[in-house]
Amino acid sequence: MTLSSKNETSSDADGSEQPDKWSDLPPDLIYLISRKLTDIFDFVRFRVVCKRWRSAVQASDLPPQLPWIMDNCGSFSKGYLRFYSLLTGKTHAIKVPQSSNKAVTGSAYNYLLICDPISWDIGNCSLFNPLTKEELSLPELDFDIWHPSCVPSGPFSDQSLRYVVISSPPTGEFTHLFCCQLGDKEWTEIGPVIIGNRRRMVKQFQNSGFTFYDGRLYARDRETGFTKVIDVDTDTVLHVVPPPKSELVGVFVYLVVSCGEILRVCKYEKNSSENHRAFDIYRLELGNRDGNAMDPYWIEIDNISNQFLFLHENHGCAFRAEDFPEFLGNSIYFFIETSKRNSFQLFRYDIKMGTLEGLDVPAENVRGWFLPRKARSWFIPSLC
Repeated sequence: MTLSSKNETSSDADGSEQPDKWSDLPPDLIYLISRKLTDIFDFVRFRVVCKRWRSAVQASDLPPQLPWIMDNCGSFSKGYLRFYSLLTGKTHAIKVPQSSNKAVTGSAYNYLLICDPISWDIGNCSLFNPLTKEELSLPELDFDIWHPSCVPSGPFSDQSLRYVVISSPPTGEFTHLFCCQLGDKEWTEIGPVIIGNRRRMVKQFQNSGFTFYDGRLYARDRETGFTKVIDVDTDTVLHVVPPPKSELVGVFVYLVVSCGEILRVCKYEKNSSENHRAFDIYRLELGNRDGNAMDPYWIEIDNISNQFLFLHENHGCAFRAEDFPEFLGNSIYFFIETSKRNSFQLFRYDIKMGTLEGLDVPAENVRGWFLPRKARSWFIPSLC
C-alpha cells in the first residue's frame, strides 16, 4: 500500500480519474491513524502526505514520547547533536545552527538548556528545541550554574508550567537555587535566608533531589534528607518533610512527579555488583490521616499501577504504560554502564516483585560515542 503526497486523484482501470481515497478519509479517522505512529519521524512524514492530512493532525497531536538521551559531547561546534531514542532504540544526529556557539548544560523536559561553553558564569542562556530549532530566551546569567541544572515540571505548552529552576555550584555546604518564568527579565533566588547577604542561600540540594510541580518546588536537603516544599511565587516554605525512617543512609534520591503525586525514589545497591541495584519508593502524603490533620509525610509503596518511571543521571520522569506497549507498568527503567567500555545496558526493575532484568539494546547504538554516565542531558521530543 503506497501513500501519495503529490496527487489528489487516482485512475481507475479504464483510465478515468477518481478522487484520491486516501485524501478523502474523514478527519477523525486520519487523527486516529496518526495516534498509532509512535516514532516522531513517522509522524512528521504522515503530516506531509497532503494538505488534508496536515490540517487534520496538528503538531501538538504528536503521540506521547519517551526521552532522548544526548551524547556526552554536548557542543554545537560541529553542527550536530546526537541522541539515543529510548522508544525506538535508534540514534539520531540532529543538525543545529553552528553560529549559536553554545553548549548544552542541562535538560528541561522538551528543551535543552544551552549556555556559553567557555564561561558559564556570565552571559546569555536559553532553552532550545533541537527538532524545531525554537530558542526561548532566559534572563542573563550573573552566576555560575551547576550541571545539570534545569528542572521544569512538564511541557511548556501548558502556561502554568512555564517555570525553570537552576542551581549554582555548591560553596562549602551551600548552594543557590534560582527560578524564572519564561519572559522574566531576571532570575529570582528561592528558599529561606540562611545568611544575611545579597544572595539568599539554601542548604545544598542535589539536582536528583528536587523537582517542580503546580507552582511548588520540592527540594531535598542533601545533608539531612529533609524535603522543603517551597511556593516559588511567594518564596515561602510551606512544609519541611522529614525523610522516611526506613530510608537507608547514602542512597541516591530522585524526586519524581507521577500522576500529580510526588514520589521519592531511593536507589541503592544490595551488594557491589552493578546488576543488583534495587529501589525503595515513597509517596508524599498531604492533608490528613484517619480524618486528623497531619503534616506531610512519606509512605512506602510497592505499586504505581499502570505508570512506569524512567531514571537517568540526575532526573526522573513518569509515563503511562498504556501509551507504550513495549514497556510494563509498575516498573522502573534505567541505564547502567557495563564492564565493556563504551557500552551500557537498559534494566527494568519490577517494583512489586523486587526483581531486576536486563533488556537488550541494539548494538548499533553503543559504538563508542555514547557514554551514559557522562551523557547528563535528555529531553522529551516535541514539535511545538
